[in-house]
Amino acid sequence: MSLRQWLWLALLSSFWGSAFIFMEVALPTFSPVAIVMSRMGIAAIVLSATLQNQSALRDKLRSQPISTWLKCGGLSLLNNLLPFGLVVWGQQHISASLASILIAAAPLFTVVLAVFILRERLTWARAIGAVIGFGGVVILIGPEVLRGFNLQGLGEIAILGAALSYAIGGFVGRRFHVIPAQLVSTMTVTMGALIMIGVTLVAGWLNYPLLTGQWQWSAGLALLALGIFPTAMAYLIYYRLLSEAGVVNTSLVSFLVPLSALVLSALILHERLDPPAILGMGLILTGLAVIDGRLFK
Repeated sequence: MSLRQWLWLALLSSFWGSAFIFMEVALPTFSPVAIVMSRMGIAAIVLSATLQNQSALRDKLRSQPISTWLKCGGLSLLNNLLPFGLVVWGQQHISASLASILIAAAPLFTVVLAVFILRERLTWARAIGAVIGFGGVVILIGPEVLRGFNLQGLGEIAILGAALSYAIGGFVGRRFHVIPAQLVSTMTVTMGALIMIGVTLVAGWLNYPLLTGQWQWSAGLALLALGIFPTAMAYLIYYRLLSEAGVVNTSLVSFLVPLSALVLSALILHERLDPPAILGMGLILTGLAVIDGRLFK
């Protein structure tokens, strides 16, 4: 990859890593439903605005049938609403650092699911990498699970559920390859925002609070940044990298996101990892490296 592409990759990992920090800052003030709704709504506005100067894409957007919009709504459930909701709920009970490590398990789930969904052959490298990676997951969540399903253990399982949802969403997203990627992301996020408006109305009817604490400007700004940088802008950078650097090179972001999140958590939230968490992260990243295969060629 060129230096410029490496810089784009570093920026993408920083944006996605920052999502855990923004959610941590927003959580004392906003409920998970409010955070997900705001994240989707802000991202939908930003992504829609980027199409205004691209007449060809804008015309394609207007010509999409209702069935495609509905399919994008289903994709949004898997790629946005469910994982975003699980992550923000889980982060109420675990640190941003730990959440960023556990979400890195998504490629491990992808390897396993590919055997059953795509009927792909499980190579020795992928099998060994998956075992090493899931060994890291066990080290991370094992102690809490052995103590019973307390809130911290449930928070960890929620993050793993988000990783699984991302993996499944990746397979579903392949069906949209005939539509420009920027268009799919805009339609998916827009449908997700509309769904979340409905969820928020129901939550209000059930007297579910959207504000869980006293208003703080830092929380409001974190919510705004969450919709812009790790959601809307990250989508644009991600699809640009896919077109310029290819799928294989872009997949390196899986290694960089936890590291970016850990650095940001240490600098902004003053979080520190204990030795088991460091070991678990090391095993997950090693497993991903074995699956990727480039280090061993």
